[in-house]
Amino acid sequence: MPKKATAVPVDDIGVEPKKAIPPLRDSLKKYNVKLQFTSPILGSAPANPEVYKDYVAAKKADATPEDVATEVAMIPPDLERAGKTIFRVDPKTQNLVFLPHMIRGFMKESASAITGKEITAFKSKIDKYAFVFPDIIPLMRDGQPLQKADTDNQRPLKAMTAMGPRISLLNSEQVNEGISIEFEIHVLPLGQKDISKEILERWFEYGAYQGISQWRNGGYGRFTFELTEQEPTKKK
Repeated sequence: MPKKATAVPVDDIGVEPKKAIPPLRDSLKKYNVKLQFTSPILGSAPANPEVYKDYVAAKKADATPEDVATEVAMIPPDLERAGKTIFRVDPKTQNLVFLPHMIRGFMKESASAITGKEITAFKSKIDKYAFVFPDIIPLMRDGQPLQKADTDNQRPLKAMTAMGPRISLLNSEQVNEGISIEFEIHVLPLGQKDISKEILERWFEYGAYQGISQWRNGGYGRFTFELTEQEPTKKK
């Protein structure tokens, strides 16, 4: 009578068992970033909530009605509306704030100017792999959150129309230099080769030349930066 085959343990035939995939939180690269603004910053959000609602919906194709409502709630209700851009305001604290998409937008603009073709599809990779926290980033001065703009910035805008050249007046809230913001950047594993610490440093160096927010081509919103990598979380 033939003998029954005996099952051989996987380890006994020289095949290593598959390693467990670590939790995503243990695979992230996390960076602390502080921006110190060296020039005034102008608010970039339309002061009219209805205009801003359309702006948010157009900028974020995947935004839900709840997302749009949450961001529109950052536009104070008691402002002069016509032709003015303002800072977003956290409705819970009344602090002037930046939002993560403003940081990611700067990273895309910087990648286009600094790294160019070194990173293929860099906009898509920033969208997929690099995330900014917290969701609301307060503007700070001397260690305290800022709750009011310093002044308004009015400037002429020349445009060529069918009726000939026209000049209109633009108006934006302005906070003066000396402001800082702090946030984290989390990079997913598949993006860590392209979005490395060295690449992030190159991108943020661009802030000394081209800033963040409204009228950055005019020298507003420039900054210096500090970027440090967080130590991996030690397992208990």
